Amino acid sequence: MNTNTKPIVRLGLVSDTHMPERLAALPDGLFTALSRVDLLLHAGDVGALWVLAKLSAIAPVVAVHGNDDTAEAQRELPFQQLVTVAGRRILLWHSHYPDRAEELASRVGDGLRPKLQRSVAQAQRAGAEIVVFGHWHIPLVYRHEGVLVINPGALASGNFVMRQLMQTVAILEVGMGGETAVYHIDLASPMKSFDPDI
Repeated sequence: MNTNTKPIVRLGLVSDTHMPERLAALPDGLFTALSRVDLLLHAGDVGALWVLAKLSAIAPVVAVHGNDDTAEAQRELPFQQLVTVAGRRILLWHSHYPDRAEELASRVGDGLRPKLQRSVAQAQRAGAEIVVFGHWHIPLVYRHEGVLVINPGALASGNFVMRQLMQTVAILEVGMGGETAVYHIDLASPMKSFDPDI
């Protein structure tokens, strides 16, 4: 987005809180980093549903469930949601396979390109220009086949397979003409953004 253009909407992007199993409390830096957003999108693995009530102190929350969510969260939250903001269609999903056996099989080889392509294809099927997903615990922003692909990273630690060094979120700004800008934030330094490398 042009630096002279003011966004008409700022979305806070959060994923993989895994509360309370892997994260006892929301980090203070989260409230600083997302203090000026209009809406929060949570890309799954929320943990207990009370987490969404805590996050709603920042802004209204739209959420989907992930593969490690509680049974209650999986019943109450959809697998994916299509959100339209400032004329831009955004697909929100966790990016896991709903079938546990399929999910485990998808981890063999673990190449990023097919997984990115899967999110792009899912967005295209939904008619979305932007896809926000979680599951990987890896912050990224990537444009492919006309789709802006965003993973905010994670708040909770990874598991024995996935190690992460940062607690991260992202901000998606959408301008009057539909232009977008994405900023990732390491909550250890919540007042500055960084460009993730993949």
